[in-house]
Amino acid sequence: MSTDLTDLDFTSVALRPRPAPPAPPRVEATIPPRVQAPAPRNETPRTEAEIGKLRREHAGNFICYARGGGGRDAAPDAPIVLVDDDVPTRLLLEKVLQALGYPARSAGDSQELVQLMRQPPLPRLILIDVELPHVNGFKILTALRKHPQTGAIPLVMLTGRSEPKDLLHALSLGADGYLSKPVSVTSLRTTLDRLLKKPA
Repeated sequence: MSTDLTDLDFTSVALRPRPAPPAPPRVEATIPPRVQAPAPRNETPRTEAEIGKLRREHAGNFICYARGGGGRDAAPDAPIVLVDDDVPTRLLLEKVLQALGYPARSAGDSQELVQLMRQPPLPRLILIDVELPHVNGFKILTALRKHPQTGAIPLVMLTGRSEPKDLLHALSLGADGYLSKPVSVTSLRTTLDRLLKKPA
């Protein structure tokens, strides 16, 4: 199958400005520490470690959802691609994915993602944040689902948005999973196991 993605251009998706969300009610809550250092490369990461952080304007619900899958056939060296503009989160996710046995590549926005997608092989799965510069994750999800070369790649939203309406919106656009930050290594691994065939 050809991997020519020269026509993949997320910037062509028109964005409409969104009204500012109403201020959330003040809730006294303890938010767990931001991240813990991942385990050494050859060991399984500690399951209580958490990746990412909850955005202030979003409620503190936790969502972990993945459709049943089993995974599509992908090249043995096919990476998991993650798109997140928060550099510490990206670096930690890359280390965790590698410790779980998956090669990983990352991008900070849609423009960097386009460059990654043009480097074969196509990813075995894509993790996408919603709150991204230039083009948000929902628009990226829509474009990837419509493109003939990327339409079958499993896509998981990994985001600080934790409202049920965001989950339903992502699923209606074709997402295969939805994880709200901060996400535990256990939840991430469970989602990947549900959607993918483990690399040999």
